[in-house]
Amino acid sequence: MSGKCPICEKPLGRNKYTCSMRCWSVLKSNVKTCIICGKTFADSPSNGTVTCGSECSAENRRRKYSSVYAESLTKAHEMAALSPLTGRFETHMHAKEWVIQSPDGEIYRCRNLKNWIREHIDMFDGTLNQAWDGIVKIKYSAQGKRKNPVSQWKGWRLLEWGD
Repeated sequence: MSGKCPICEKPLGRNKYTCSMRCWSVLKSNVKTCIICGKTFADSPSNGTVTCGSECSAENRRRKYSSVYAESLTKAHEMAALSPLTGRFETHMHAKEWVIQSPDGEIYRCRNLKNWIREHIDMFDGTLNQAWDGIVKIKYSAQGKRKNPVSQWKGWRLLEWGD
């Protein structure tokens, strides 16, 4: 023993290991060093924490997983472009059969309503999302899911739909 506290370098007090109970608690606590900034912090030995706080933790994740995420995201985009189950197609995995009637009485059958509206947007008064929302509100009304039911949107009627 050198006669100095290993924590603060003050002379030892009544405690033969440290100068005070404060330094004793620091000595007995498990102290880890942050792998990002090098700052020491107290943490349980069974805890897998390796960083001192949320900012260093975010930086650690960014360094650790940025290449993995970038590669996975690139591969996912490449595969999605090739798959007929994704994208703006009639074969989209969530596409349903729709039968709608225009204001002039003409009946249209389609699969993937949003794609069909996108291709025939000139037939609608409004944007793609307004037309889609209007027809979907007719469907919800028929299912009893709307407080204020509607039967048509700007003259367009929904005759059938598949689930």
